[in-house]
Amino acid sequence: MLAPLKGSPIAAFIAAFLMALLITPVVRALAFKCGALAHPGGRRTHDKPMPQWGGLAIFAGVVVAALLWRQPGVAEARLLAPSNTPLLIEQTRQTLHLSTVFFGCGALILLLGMADDKWELPAWAKFGCQILIVYLMWRGNVRIQTLPFTAGTQVLADWQSLLLTEFWALILMNGINFIDGVDGLASGVCAIAAGSLAVIEVLQNATWAAAAAAAVSGACFGFLRWNFPPAKIYLGDTGALLIGFWLAAIAIAASAKTAAATALGVPMLVLGIPVADTIWAVIRRTLAKQAPWKADRGHLHHRLLERGFTPRKISLLMYAISATLGAAAILAVWHSR
Repeated sequence: MLAPLKGSPIAAFIAAFLMALLITPVVRALAFKCGALAHPGGRRTHDKPMPQWGGLAIFAGVVVAALLWRQPGVAEARLLAPSNTPLLIEQTRQTLHLSTVFFGCGALILLLGMADDKWELPAWAKFGCQILIVYLMWRGNVRIQTLPFTAGTQVLADWQSLLLTEFWALILMNGINFIDGVDGLASGVCAIAAGSLAVIEVLQNATWAAAAAAAVSGACFGFLRWNFPPAKIYLGDTGALLIGFWLAAIAIAASAKTAAATALGVPMLVLGIPVADTIWAVIRRTLAKQAPWKADRGHLHHRLLERGFTPRKISLLMYAISATLGAAAILAVWHSR
């Protein structure tokens, strides 16, 4: 779906951007109607109920990009490929399989986030469902198969592959969810991260991953129009978990085509701030004898707010840092070609 023979990652970006931009007001109205609202209080910084479910707009944007710039099916590929060249047919099968896992598991994550935004699920239930959905992705053979930074020489056993895949996806999903506490912060940082990943996968000739990352980036930028301070709608768990899962899946898919260290290192580098914030939050809460998943106001953006930074300044600062890290990753890949 997302790796067309005609079209490009730029086309996927534009389609996803326009769809997310146009449908977000509709999603906002739907969230109000269904009562999927974030209410003031606790660690939240807003002073009135805010609609969530922003991930619906992200999902719709990426789906439209996939539908408009799809790859031919196996039957079509068989007609296009010479009779003695099965490569195109095999590539098409792989692309369709990747897209099925990408959207199938993504839809499950979306439903989980919607349920949590609506009913505030218990932490154990939400985390358990995340583990199960990542397991389904792993069973779909979208998994980390070699140990990063070993040039693909260290092949992992199944149990090692599962543990590393689970850790990788869970850290990205919850890292993005943790920083989604200031207007525009998570959506903007993710737009930059996905865009950086798209450029790098273009350089690495990882076609499906490049187009998928470009579509996610475009959808995030389109949504950002309504999420930038002062926000009119939030990503919610619906969006934060979905984007984190998709970035993890794209990087894993790319790691099968290129160096695992490059594919997995880029989102970790560009999302260095939320990842570090997540790890520190777990350490901080554990030392304080609290549950690691218990929300608090100790995140970096909360500390910046306490120092007098406005949500707009915090978001712009994080964008600048993420863009710098993304540019550094792109230059490193460019020079290593």
